[in-house]
Amino acid sequence: MATGADIPLDKAYLTAIWLETLFYGMNFVLFWSCLAMLTIWRRTPKINKLLLAIAITMFAFSTTHVSLGFQRLIEGFIHLRDQPGGPGAFFSDVSIPANVVKVGIHTVNSIIGDSVVVWRCYLVWGRDWKMCILPILLIIASAICGFTQTVYFARAKKLHSAFAHSLQIWNGSLFSLSLATNVVVTVLIALRVWYMFRLGNGSSNFRYWRVLVIIIESGMIYSVALICEITLYFLGSNAFYIVYDPIAQLTAITPTMIIVLAAMQLTSSDVHSRITRSNGARAFKPYGASTTMPLETMNFAVNDAVLSGGPKSTFLSDLSSSAPGESANDLSVKHEGRGSFP
Repeated sequence: MATGADIPLDKAYLTAIWLETLFYGMNFVLFWSCLAMLTIWRRTPKINKLLLAIAITMFAFSTTHVSLGFQRLIEGFIHLRDQPGGPGAFFSDVSIPANVVKVGIHTVNSIIGDSVVVWRCYLVWGRDWKMCILPILLIIASAICGFTQTVYFARAKKLHSAFAHSLQIWNGSLFSLSLATNVVVTVLIALRVWYMFRLGNGSSNFRYWRVLVIIIESGMIYSVALICEITLYFLGSNAFYIVYDPIAQLTAITPTMIIVLAAMQLTSSDVHSRITRSNGARAFKPYGASTTMPLETMNFAVNDAVLSGGPKSTFLSDLSSSAPGESANDLSVKHEGRGSFP
């Protein structure tokens, strides 16, 4: 295993916080967009308080995480730069309270984020809780390892490396379980979403949107980041920190994107419903084909305007002023006695 000498620790930490601020910028914009979609521009009669609370909680923890990282950056490179060992020695002390709080926040956000992805898996599979048993067990195991890891970090007064054996046991277990959770959920959601689109005959209009929905809903981006994180950690490279801190923002970005999709009704279920309705309309009446109906099944509406001497209504005027629940097919039957309207 490498000793982590490939990149200086202070340089790795500086790069990590710089990258985390970039991801925080994306998280910031996404959060306020999510807030607007759940409140001002919502498409439901009532505000979904649960999703709103989850989004606010994750953003608050993400803000705290990046703030603590920036505070440590100033302390290490400015206030304690002349101490023995310099900034590198300061950043290697994993028992510093600010670092312990960051580790705890990272764990909490990971648990919340993974739970949102599992919730999406539950909905995608038609609320079949059996498909979520394994991911839920993995989340519980991740929570145990994560909070135990936080305690070990707080007690590691004499350890000056996150790669120490006693810490590596819990760190490695946490990263592995989190990766396993996301891989399982990613596969389950991706397969289900792909099947739903294939069932809808995969309209070309949704071809690229299908791929995007699969990537977002399954948390595939987060899974790829976890693979990079766990690989660098077990290699013992300080480059691990460059991935670790930005992931703290990804734990909020990925679930928030899923919430935004749900609020905009652009999830796989919504898109699949549109494809099904579109294909069903085409299957009901092929282009250029006429549909005949038995005379006894036809309904002819009496034009009240004609009987009362008022202005005569037309089919297009009735169509434009029809009630929301009345379809063009109903109007076409009333006026023309046909089974459908092309």
